[in-house]
Amino acid sequence: MISSTSPLSASSVDNANGITDLESMTPLWTPEAVIPPEILKLPVPLSFFRILRYLKMQRRTGWLNHGIRVETAESIADHMYRMAVMCLLAPTEEKLDSRKCAMIALVHDLAEAVVGDLTPMDPLGAEEKHRRERETILYLANQLRPVNPSASAELTACYFEYEEQTTPEGRFVKDLDKFEFLLQTAEYEMDVKARIESKDVDIKSFWYAKEKITHPLVKEWTNQLIDERTQVLGEKLHY
Repeated sequence: MISSTSPLSASSVDNANGITDLESMTPLWTPEAVIPPEILKLPVPLSFFRILRYLKMQRRTGWLNHGIRVETAESIADHMYRMAVMCLLAPTEEKLDSRKCAMIALVHDLAEAVVGDLTPMDPLGAEEKHRRERETILYLANQLRPVNPSASAELTACYFEYEEQTTPEGRFVKDLDKFEFLLQTAEYEMDVKARIESKDVDIKSFWYAKEKITHPLVKEWTNQLIDERTQVLGEKLHY
């Protein structure tokens, strides 16, 4: 669920969308090239806090691309917040660290504040997308290191645990990412039925994500969600 635009632009710090056209970017993209100079010159951690604002501003592009209204489309921050709260229910019998899960949820899309929310359909390509996200995380961690080394290290560790799926917590949060996506999908489908969203919105294809969920507890939640969807919409799931 991502956008070919970045919420940050050197020419529009607090303007409407603060969007940077990728076509105007140089091939050697760096975070410093798109973070506004007004923010770059601020002391740390204030500059970091200002960058976090763009997670609240940036709407998840997949919804917009499928007809969800800007006014009701969730932001990146919306998505990560609900995931983080879900992490409180991490199964204790598996000795999952719920705090670590919550931290992973809160940073897994953090780089999108600078990079933007890029979809798999974006011409930029997956490899360059991931490079920019890694560069952004390392840049932010490096900025934080002098004022709080432990926070810098935790931010980096949590991000890569998710990206590289190296820990049980990282893998659990990966499934939560898919589940939260499906939960939002079901909610928008119900909004269509309630005429809150346009009847032309068709996001049934997003349910493919359920096939990628592997954790038993998250699978159980997904089945409960599908049951609710069937009752509300009066139709079985087809995608």
